[in-house]
Amino acid sequence: MNRLLLLILFPFLLLSGLEAKGEPEFGVLVHFRKYSHHNPFQKGVPFQRKVPAIRVDDRTAIALLKPGEVPLFAEIHPDDSAGRKAYFQKVDLDTGLGILLLPEDTSRTKRIFPLAFLEEKPRSNSACSSFFPNLEWASLESSKSILPLSKLARKENNDGARSFLYAGKKVCGFTDGSWNGDSDLLKRFSLSRFSSYSPFPHPGFSAEASLTPAEEDYYFPKGSIGAVVSEVLPGIGPMHNLFPGDSIISVNGTPVASKHKQVLYDLLLTRNGNYINSGDHVELTLYRDGARRNIRYPLRPYNEDSFLIPDSSDKMAPKYLISGGLLFTELTRAYLKEYGEKYKSSSDRKLVYLTESFSRKMHPEKNRIVLLSRTFPDEKNKAYQEFQDLILESVNDKTVDSVEGLKAAILENKENFLVFRFSGNKLAVFDKSELKTLDEKIKSSYSLDSLDNIR
Repeated sequence: MNRLLLLILFPFLLLSGLEAKGEPEFGVLVHFRKYSHHNPFQKGVPFQRKVPAIRVDDRTAIALLKPGEVPLFAEIHPDDSAGRKAYFQKVDLDTGLGILLLPEDTSRTKRIFPLAFLEEKPRSNSACSSFFPNLEWASLESSKSILPLSKLARKENNDGARSFLYAGKKVCGFTDGSWNGDSDLLKRFSLSRFSSYSPFPHPGFSAEASLTPAEEDYYFPKGSIGAVVSEVLPGIGPMHNLFPGDSIISVNGTPVASKHKQVLYDLLLTRNGNYINSGDHVELTLYRDGARRNIRYPLRPYNEDSFLIPDSSDKMAPKYLISGGLLFTELTRAYLKEYGEKYKSSSDRKLVYLTESFSRKMHPEKNRIVLLSRTFPDEKNKAYQEFQDLILESVNDKTVDSVEGLKAAILENKENFLVFRFSGNKLAVFDKSELKTLDEKIKSSYSLDSLDNIR
């Protein structure tokens, strides 16, 4: 009888043993698509890379991508489950964290990939604390989000590859080879899976805390100390309410009372010892022009949607529009970087200057800088085939502020000619009645799916 009972229970004991002894981390083969900013009409070159993941419940896992990468889907590994697709429920492009939906049939997956245990208090746990000796507010490699991180004494890799940090079977956090982030960040991101926003707020401005005694006397009322605003980020910070030169005296009623920038971030991004999430409001007491002022605004995650010249143009393919064979797109840092590592000397100097000087600024008249990237050659546009990297200033004297605005200006034009005016006082003129025929010819000759990707 005992022998029979053992035979019946053996398969269950075996499965239980495998789950208990299995490693909580597994690899997923993620498929990406890389787009060219010079040729945004192309569909993009696919590539793939294996990244680490941990399963946090029956159907979801956290995967460690690199900032800025937009995944298409993933294949579950190792080999006995290869080819089973998993899809991303959410990806934070700035931090590179992703929520992965595992296949519905997880019977084998559970056995191979047991649930990961995220350490509740990684910095106070003796086994995990060694990963986080000195915590500070900083940004991961290639990221702009402000997070509580611990800097490694020396850089452990040069490609920004990421991995999870363990103490036994417990997940303490993750690392990018330069910074360690704790499991609290992983838990906060996992809990935000049903929100379209990143849970990690950005203060929305930069501040200068290292001031000379003379500067302190100038910026602050007697007896007060704090930080002076140096830059307000458009679309993130309280534009038109906070300005460079404003002196921040208190946050949510608590005096800053320190020159250290870390103290300011503590007040902005934590409350009662707990990290706050995007959407929570913050109230600043300022000193401006000899008077105290209060402003209140919601904290938002870092994004570049409102930047004049962002690092990249969009979460997917860069925007473009083709008219008369002229290929228009928007200026980004990624566009210039496609000229190579020495893009600052090999690309147009004016574009480099604009990118370096105004990437985070809002232009008083324009939202984005629209470029004529290059021209698809045809007999009807041969006068303009040498035009390249020119800033589009107007269409029939109407200022253009984006690729969407360019499309609207073309469609709304009632005149017989379409006149594109570029920097350097260069013009491209098309007979409107002939333009439609030329556009169709360009589309057919170059096998283009569409003449624009405006959504």
